[in-house]
Amino acid sequence: MTLLKKYIALVLALVAALALGFIMGGFVMGRETHRGGLDARIAAYIAANPEAIENALITLSQNKTINLLSTAQDKTIIGNPQGDITIYEFSDYNCGFCKRVFADLMEVVENDGNIRLVVKEYPILAESSVMAARLALHAAEIGKFEPVHHALMQWRGAITPEMLTELATKHGISNFTINASDNDPTTAKLVQNRNIGQALNITGTPSFIIGNEIIRGAISKAQIRKAIRLARSG
Repeated sequence: MTLLKKYIALVLALVAALALGFIMGGFVMGRETHRGGLDARIAAYIAANPEAIENALITLSQNKTINLLSTAQDKTIIGNPQGDITIYEFSDYNCGFCKRVFADLMEVVENDGNIRLVVKEYPILAESSVMAARLALHAAEIGKFEPVHHALMQWRGAITPEMLTELATKHGISNFTINASDNDPTTAKLVQNRNIGQALNITGTPSFIIGNEIIRGAISKAQIRKAIRLARSG
């Protein structure tokens, strides 16, 4: 654990111990005689609750990363760009579970009318996932992300260079090539997405962020709507 994390953990433990002390009525502010007791309670809390401290640190880091998502300048957007709720979906075009939840997610977004869905291209399953993600990012640059995303999510065969090239031609994406050049801007975006995903401990797809809640794995239409309600009420 880094020095910064140790400091944060100590602060969190102090807050918890102080709260416990107030609740139990165990000390009176300003009385030096209670100083030793407070120190003992802090030490005891740290010793008895190491998981709570670690979880608090993880939550603190995750919430900070979630807040940074809004500055990522994503163009991979579906739904209402000015929606009152943003859903972030970490997705891979070779992911069967991503494709399974796709129709339900699109239905919720369309019927609600006030959701901003941001697809975070997160190719982790195969090299063809990376190529497909690059195509989608190039499509986003010319305002054609949604039809390309739909086509890739609804594709049921193997993702091949020939299939991707044909899709690029169909949608007029002239700057896409199968082998990315050194200065391909999509590379930097994929690295950014990977860094954000790792900071959030996202190891599989699909994964969603709705409000401040991280939901891992394919979820039902009802679960999506429930998470949206909670985000709006919170």
